[in-house]
Amino acid sequence: MRRRQNGLSPELKLINPITKDEVEVDSLTVSRYESLSAADYHLGTLYVPHPQTMTPAQRSALEAIGGGIWDVGAGAARIFSSGASVMNMPFSSSDSRTPPRAPSMSSASAGNASTSAPRRQTPVHPNAATAGLKVFIHSPYDCVLAIKRDLSDHFQWELEHENYKDAWELLEDHPEIVASTAQLPAGDTSPASTPRQRQGSLHEFFADGSESQSTTSVTRANQNSSIEKEKRRIGDLWVQQLVVAGDWKQAGKVAGRVLGTSARWEHWVWKFAQTNHFNEISPHIPKKPLQPPLPSMVYEVVLGHYIIHDRIRFKHVLEAWDTDLYDINSVIEAIKSKLSAGDVTEDSIEGDDQGRDWRILQDGLAKLFLASGRQREALRCYIHLQNADAAMTLIKDFHLVDAVRDDIPGFIMMRITKEQMESAPLAELEEASSEAVNVLVEEGCRGTIPADDVVTQLQRKKEPFKPFLFFYLRRLWKPELHERKAKTAKERVAEDRLAADGKIVAEDFADLMVDLFAEYDRELLMEYLRQSQSYDLSKATAECERREYIPELV
Repeated sequence: MRRRQNGLSPELKLINPITKDEVEVDSLTVSRYESLSAADYHLGTLYVPHPQTMTPAQRSALEAIGGGIWDVGAGAARIFSSGASVMNMPFSSSDSRTPPRAPSMSSASAGNASTSAPRRQTPVHPNAATAGLKVFIHSPYDCVLAIKRDLSDHFQWELEHENYKDAWELLEDHPEIVASTAQLPAGDTSPASTPRQRQGSLHEFFADGSESQSTTSVTRANQNSSIEKEKRRIGDLWVQQLVVAGDWKQAGKVAGRVLGTSARWEHWVWKFAQTNHFNEISPHIPKKPLQPPLPSMVYEVVLGHYIIHDRIRFKHVLEAWDTDLYDINSVIEAIKSKLSAGDVTEDSIEGDDQGRDWRILQDGLAKLFLASGRQREALRCYIHLQNADAAMTLIKDFHLVDAVRDDIPGFIMMRITKEQMESAPLAELEEASSEAVNVLVEEGCRGTIPADDVVTQLQRKKEPFKPFLFFYLRRLWKPELHERKAKTAKERVAEDRLAADGKIVAEDFADLMVDLFAEYDRELLMEYLRQSQSYDLSKATAECERREYIPELV
């Protein structure tokens, strides 16, 4: 130390042989470099072929030097004959706190190392055991191994720099990274196992893969499980990073992509809900049941929020989510509560559209009733919505004709708008109501929906519904005015029987028919006055005199 200057820290430089430029400079971590000169360093290379391409001779040669060049970092005294050489002692697996890059050192001469100390077989370093070119930089005290970086190195670098997006996508594209990172040196893995168990041996490295199929299957299953766990762990960190940055919209998208378990979904949905970021997470919540299932309360909270604050989103979410995900009755009660509050009605205006939110809630209510097997209540909702197609489908599929008995005016109005009620001609009203009137007439003849109920409810609606009362009684008394649907002789007999029954039923309302025929169909009035004996003569006379119908009076 007194005879020469202290040595400088060694550097490994990559030079472009064509341009002579320095491409990269890397300072090497070497022990006691101050006492070393350039002559004390040596750079060597070794190419390790892939195990499947090795000849028996190559394999034997590599196995033979397994105690030399392979574990040179742990036994530098075997390479250098200098008496100043030292031996790097392997770590004890029992002390997991010892950093892997700071081993304990003990001095010994080369001679003593070979005579007094038994030779220890050091496990092969995983980076040295892989195929490819190896570069060794030796000093009397250290050996630095340089290898080409692979995807597992890149993956670890992304994690260290908290680039969770890139790390997750890299793992998704290259799941084999998990298998690579699982074979880390003793210092980088769980302290529960020994270094030899973690790193394997040369025999295991050169094994020809003749394990049993069952062992291979179990290994693959465990590997797939490890991959999914690692993806979920990194994905969770990715979502957390976005939330901390305040990018809730992107965090919701990422959550839909990376969260794979109900526990993590429950955690993050509550996080979004507590900060009132429902819109950012709701489109990405699982639309089908998970295993184990996500608690139904998670879905009910989101639905309840939209029932109160945003009916448009409620509609979209309700259509997208499977009804098995939440408690249907809880959502039904929430909708009923909102409708009964009175701020959402048929006349309320949302977005320049009268009754928009009311229709959305009624339609949602109908769908939930259907999902819970309550078809009659769903039918009432469709009648209120004037959704004739849905209502008629329910009536036919579930034989629910008697369910309209409590709201016959609403049933007739399913295809008629308020504007038509105010200004449409009689023929247009007849065409729009014909389907409902025909159903009421047929069921009236059968006794399912008594004619008295129909007449009473329509009369209660007074003048606006008087035309429909006329359509109904005319159809009852003169069925031949309408198209016959029977195709077989048996069906025609049934139709004739119903027509005869209809005439009998209609005669109970003879005086009312006189008034209606006199107002809407004078020709039919004359025919009825000639054929029927059921009407009150004095009332009919008074009606004809009032209208000055002389032929009818005669």
